[in-house]
Amino acid sequence: MTETPPALVLENVSKRFGRHLAVNQLSLEIKPGVMAGFLGPNGAGKSTTLYMIPRLVRPSSGHIRIFGTDIWRDYKKAIRPVGLSVESPAFYDYLTGRKNLELAARLRENVSSRDIDEILERVGLTARQHDRVRIYSTGMRQRLGIGRAMLGRPRLLILDEPTNGLDPEGTQEVLSFLREQVRNDGLTIFISSHLMSEIEEFCDTVCVINHGQLVASGNVRELLKPHERVVRVTFQGPLPNQDFRRRHKQIRHVEPISSDTLEITLASDDSAWLNHCLQAEGCRVSALIPKQKNLKEFFLSITGDKPHA
Repeated sequence: MTETPPALVLENVSKRFGRHLAVNQLSLEIKPGVMAGFLGPNGAGKSTTLYMIPRLVRPSSGHIRIFGTDIWRDYKKAIRPVGLSVESPAFYDYLTGRKNLELAARLRENVSSRDIDEILERVGLTARQHDRVRIYSTGMRQRLGIGRAMLGRPRLLILDEPTNGLDPEGTQEVLSFLREQVRNDGLTIFISSHLMSEIEEFCDTVCVINHGQLVASGNVRELLKPHERVVRVTFQGPLPNQDFRRRHKQIRHVEPISSDTLEITLASDDSAWLNHCLQAEGCRVSALIPKQKNLKEFFLSITGDKPHA
């Protein structure tokens, strides 16, 4: 049996604009049937990378393959299974939402009127499909852009900031819908976003770039497993004395939180060992709560930058 090739491969891809190197030897791989997040600070090269995948921008060097097909050797075959929505989707404002989808469907194969009905329902625009796009809100335009990208039932969906302009309820609905397509239809989604909590909740894997280079990639849960463990400990009675940290090399840092609580950073995840040591010191522990790093904290730790809200 022939093994299914990766949905997307970037191999040593670079892009230079004059003297500015926007993307620098970027290599990443997205497996089929996953929802993969794409993160990076402003100016990190995310949008340039997304533009290069469908050949909207030509790489200065490197190779890009979609389901095993190089986009420069056989563009039609490579792009056929791809749905795309980058930045703010553009539409014919004087036409209705449905008419915009019908025009876009002409560029796809075998898109029926029923398919358009289904897409409009899934992105929550059935009731507004006959309104002209000029009166659509930003969030409605984003929904229509996702719907347009899904025409023709693509196998790979590339989305740049698809929840811009959506309220929290709309964001949850759209991402839940996308997650359902991955789970039920085996769709692969490569999604750029600044919403860390949503990427953490909905994505299987994540790729983080900074200054045009890949700085981290992998399964979201695995990346968030801390090499160090921060434990918040609340005491009944006296806290451990100042020599406690120096006597145990496993303890990296101790930070007071309140008169009865400390945050203790361990070299590894061993809360049971810490509890034993504190008891040996004669301390009475009333609560010992491991603190899990979230995706936002991980992002800040590896990029040294602040995600733009």
